[in-house]
Amino acid sequence: MYFPIGWPKVLKNLGADNQIIKQIVSNRDKILFASLSDECLSVWYCKPTVPIVYHKRSAESLQRLGVNVGVEWKPDSSMICISTSEGHLILYNVEGLSEQTAYQQYDPPTASLRRDSAELFVKEVIPSLKITLFKEVLVWDGHITRMCCISGTEILVCTTRAHLLRYRWDGSQNRDYCLDLGRIPFSINQQVSKAEPILEDNTHVNDIEYSPLVCGFGITLNDGRAAYLTAPNLKFDPNAVQGIWAPGIDDATCTRVNHKFRLIAIGRKNSQVDVFTIDEATGGLELSHTMVLSSKDFPGDPGPVKCIRWTGDGRAVAASWERGGVSVWSTFGALLVCSLAWDHGLHQDLAAHNPLVVSSMEWATEGYQLWMVKVEGDTSSNIIQLDFVKSPLSVNPCMSNQRHLYLQADDKLYVNLEDNLTKRTKTSIIDATSDAYQSENGVQEQPNSEYDSSAKYREFIDDNECRKQWIVLPLPATYIATNWPLRYSAVDEAGAHVCVAGRAGLAHYSRAARRWKLFGNEAHERDFAVTGGMLWWRDYIVVGCYSILDGHDEIRFYPRDAKLDNKYAKIVRVQSQVFVLDILDDQLVVFGADALVTIYELTCIDNVGNVEMRCVQAVDVSALSHPACVVSASLCRLRDAPARPRAAAPSSASASAPAPPDTTQPQRHPDSLVINASGKLMMVQREEYDVDEDNNPAYSCLPATVLASCVESVWSSGSGGSSQTQLSRALWLWCGSLGARVWLPLLPRDATRHPDSSRHTFMAKRIMLPFHLNIYPLTILFDDAILLGAENDTTLYASDSSSVFSLPFCVVNRTSQVYLHQILRQLLRRNLGYHAWEIARSCSELPYFPHSLELLLHEVLEEEATSKEPIPDAQLPSIIEFVHEFPVYLQTVVQCARKTEIALWAYLFSAAGKPKELFQECLQRKMLDTAASYLIILQNLESSTVSRQLATQLLDTALQQERWDLARDLVRFLRAIDPNDVDSPRNSVNVQAKYGQIVQSQTVSPNAEDLSVILGSMQLSGGRGYLLQLMTEASCVEWALVLAVALRDALAVLRTTNAARAHDVSLDAVRRLRRALRDLAAWADHECIGYKPFMMAISNQIPFLTSIINTRERRISINRPRVRTPSTGSLTQDSKPRTQAPSEAKLPPPQKAQEVSKQSVRKESPSSLPEPAKSPVAPSPTPTRDDATSGCAIM
Repeated sequence: MYFPIGWPKVLKNLGADNQIIKQIVSNRDKILFASLSDECLSVWYCKPTVPIVYHKRSAESLQRLGVNVGVEWKPDSSMICISTSEGHLILYNVEGLSEQTAYQQYDPPTASLRRDSAELFVKEVIPSLKITLFKEVLVWDGHITRMCCISGTEILVCTTRAHLLRYRWDGSQNRDYCLDLGRIPFSINQQVSKAEPILEDNTHVNDIEYSPLVCGFGITLNDGRAAYLTAPNLKFDPNAVQGIWAPGIDDATCTRVNHKFRLIAIGRKNSQVDVFTIDEATGGLELSHTMVLSSKDFPGDPGPVKCIRWTGDGRAVAASWERGGVSVWSTFGALLVCSLAWDHGLHQDLAAHNPLVVSSMEWATEGYQLWMVKVEGDTSSNIIQLDFVKSPLSVNPCMSNQRHLYLQADDKLYVNLEDNLTKRTKTSIIDATSDAYQSENGVQEQPNSEYDSSAKYREFIDDNECRKQWIVLPLPATYIATNWPLRYSAVDEAGAHVCVAGRAGLAHYSRAARRWKLFGNEAHERDFAVTGGMLWWRDYIVVGCYSILDGHDEIRFYPRDAKLDNKYAKIVRVQSQVFVLDILDDQLVVFGADALVTIYELTCIDNVGNVEMRCVQAVDVSALSHPACVVSASLCRLRDAPARPRAAAPSSASASAPAPPDTTQPQRHPDSLVINASGKLMMVQREEYDVDEDNNPAYSCLPATVLASCVESVWSSGSGGSSQTQLSRALWLWCGSLGARVWLPLLPRDATRHPDSSRHTFMAKRIMLPFHLNIYPLTILFDDAILLGAENDTTLYASDSSSVFSLPFCVVNRTSQVYLHQILRQLLRRNLGYHAWEIARSCSELPYFPHSLELLLHEVLEEEATSKEPIPDAQLPSIIEFVHEFPVYLQTVVQCARKTEIALWAYLFSAAGKPKELFQECLQRKMLDTAASYLIILQNLESSTVSRQLATQLLDTALQQERWDLARDLVRFLRAIDPNDVDSPRNSVNVQAKYGQIVQSQTVSPNAEDLSVILGSMQLSGGRGYLLQLMTEASCVEWALVLAVALRDALAVLRTTNAARAHDVSLDAVRRLRRALRDLAAWADHECIGYKPFMMAISNQIPFLTSIINTRERRISINRPRVRTPSTGSLTQDSKPRTQAPSEAKLPPPQKAQEVSKQSVRKESPSSLPEPAKSPVAPSPTPTRDDATSGCAIM
């Protein structure tokens, strides 16, 4: 949800001594930053990034009190507390000089140098601060290890004597509430009666953070243990404090608390971060997830975790390691950014020297910047500022924002509104020459041609690539200069209008007019601040705001087409601060600080902007969660069956839409309320139980039901008619490292005939399906079955470590992923084939539907065919049976086979059928392109005679259908087949007629190890095998040999040497192949004995290549023209060349797999070494002049 962008900014250190910065800490609103070194204290302003005040302690103070160790802000930013190495607290007053501001800008007297653009004026008021010493306090309790601000009046100081001392900001100590670790009982949870204090000596707190929403402290001890301190109330009476151990932690280094999601993150020495949640039943700490780098992200060891920092909204966490590297994770453990995977140059060894070693860091306001202290050796350090963009769902999770993909920075938007990816290419990829597809209603669908479908799929791919670009939309300088940073943004349903809100006021943008609309009266803009969300409803901007002028909370409606002015706005006062806004059709959902979810019905009274709000229902959710922990609250249309018919009064027709003519039409069930509180997704079902005097329904609520936990984002398609598919009626969840989940409705077959026949609740007709994603999803295109997201990428511009550009440039790319195949697989695994077929049929018009079926088949094939253990209930037969229901069955099977290892073909075609029969079926259906693909498969499985017969049969059909391009390729294919090739059959795949009766042989051959050398391992990577096949077909024999040897596939080496006989392979390339095999044989004999059996299996290819080289050299000598000289001929001789008649040189026939198999199973002995293959030259008659000039190549 957070992605870095641009170059990291390197800030200049203050002072001439260039001391190492120990710590950087922000104030409460994250506008001011304090950087601390041994002697100095600096205060920086966030935007623009400039230092405001610099304070250096005297030498006498350093000698008397010690060097600086830690720093902490008072919540109102009026004081700063510094701890020293000798156990002292130094309190400073931070005073603002109201009569002047810092960094005044003045125009020069020269007229040509004066500023004439609004962007050149810094309107941000940079305060001028003054730091004065207030008090020095001696802590008579050892050295100070950590400080933590717990309220506006007190600060907690941890010492090496296992005490937690509470000091007031005036320097006095609150002795009655100081804590001693030796007197606090610790247990695994709050239900265990036996609790013991810490009895070990020299045990103290080395890191601590307080959270009132967690009702306690997260602490780590110097012995590696971690715990959670809690009490019945926030006073933390020493006699009521209890410690809860974090299970399985003995190497903790640091800790931080997520307030909104009530999580405690603990960094460990093994470079991973364990995140715990508080079990509501027992009160103990339960492991939620672990943030650990995979070998793909970084194969080395980055060292112990050095620092952890959560963003202000709790939607991301940054972690750094002692040996270098920074990473950013989502709330529940999805990796967003990792600097260890950045492009640092070819010669940069991150394990030995990491260019980004961070000792301290802090997030700026709204999470748009990450301030880091970069350590360079032991003598210097720098402050690095890394800019970020984030998803608007992190602060404004309303359903109206979830139809478009865009990211927001502090002063601009990155928009990608082309969401309808299949607008121009939404057509079914069905083979035109296949039989007409008969639907359930008996209407035949006329399929498109196979050729046209492929072209349209390629058009879709190209169109999708073009839509990956971001549209950068800068906010107007006149607005953002005084209202930085951007806080809320929303896009309307059509994607034509965008509205934004900063520190105060709002503005909106029209894509058609390409212009911003601002408040004409700046006083109206400064009168309110958006605090509770922003969304579009029809032609209105709806905001939850706080009126600075009147001092109360409001909901405002601003018409889009009118001027931005309060006289055109509809202003409704509410009782408490608005936290969350959401909308479904004409129903507005408002969640406030009073823990009430209020549902309003919106109605347009007239066309001049008057809006009427009618309160439909207010739901108290205080028993579910603290209001500050509610992430989102929305209405979702989850029940599809109509409710009981309710006759509507003639006067109760809605003014917002024309009333339907049939007033007895059944009404829908009330929409369900879905609440995400601290990652726990709960659903509250609403039921209609009565009507009032105006015939308006009254609603009641059932007890809340927990749907899922660890939920970061929720998607629902919102409004829709009865034509919605099951995928669009589903509820989509993203759960971080746990992947995605979909709460899918299972509609019964007779739902249309008996909609009210079942008395079960609608929850019994839904199923929760988990599936894995390779991207971080930001939005879902329900109609296109695509997930859209974003990912980070970097580009290195300078590899010099001393350059300010040594860190790479960060960019954000749009990503997408289809999810249909994963949903289908989960349903088929649960024997829900009918529902899978219904979903697939509803998506069959998508241009990439065949690709989804191919992914479905490929994933199951790779998983089952490469499994080391027998699979009791194989899924491949059911997948094959399912794919067979669609016209693209033949195309799906052959495309899957061509992208899979040859070793897996036996398992595939045992379920799909014999390749030769599938080829014949393609010919019968006139699917010529698909038949050509099967011909490539059969070339590797059958003899050359069979391949020639099938190719000739396909060529005849192609000529009849006037497919000239395909016919040209088939002619080239037939010429490549050697007529002298022996007709011994190849290792064909043994398949059975019915895929439901697959029997896998478990017999172990005595030469199984030798045979594995020939056939290759079953665990081979599909990608490398597919690359090998591409290189072989492209006649890149040298690369094909490299891949074949790397895969230890002897058959692939045989195919590569056979491919060297082709005319488009040069003689030098064949010589290099022979030299490479000789070098590999010598290397296996002397250095790598493990490769010796494999090299013995392919050793007979060296003489085979030698025979090819000898034959080609004889051809060259035959065809080389003779140069007549006085010593070789007379000038009076006839100059007409004569036709030579030597014996015709032929290339050796290609070897068979059986020959290699026989060679490999011999014992390694001198007598079994392969003899050089002799190439007998058969005499041939002298060709006539017609033969010599016919242009036929000599074979």
